[in-house]
Amino acid sequence: MKRRIVLLSCLAVMCAALFGQNNAKTDEEIESQKLKVEVIVPKDQHIYDETASVKIEYMPLYDEVRIYYECMYVTYDRGEAMNTILECLADFQKEHKYYNYRYLTDDRERFFKDDNGRRKAMLISYVKFSR
Repeated sequence: MKRRIVLLSCLAVMCAALFGQNNAKTDEEIESQKLKVEVIVPKDQHIYDETASVKIEYMPLYDEVRIYYECMYVTYDRGEAMNTILECLADFQKEHKYYNYRYLTDDRERFFKDDNGRRKAMLISYVKFSR
């Protein structure tokens, strides 16, 4: 009876050790996916300002997107920037087959000077998509 208990205990420990090794590989894969960020420049940026540009940072593991609208400070219009971001998010939603999204934080505005000394404005949105 004692031999059977000892044998079953050894088998359980061996199975746990093998299972732990397999999980270590998947944990490493998950960690590498957490750090993965795709930078996407939309084909149709829906911009009306010639100095504007849109950039999307997509984190597929979390289904989260940071979208940046950047233009010259002189031509910056918050309403136009918000409309452009909404249109780009709608295109992204259709392209990646999401059905809904919600904002994780309020939109942020940032005003700065670039390397050439030109004043620029940036509107940043942080969004979570749902499947």
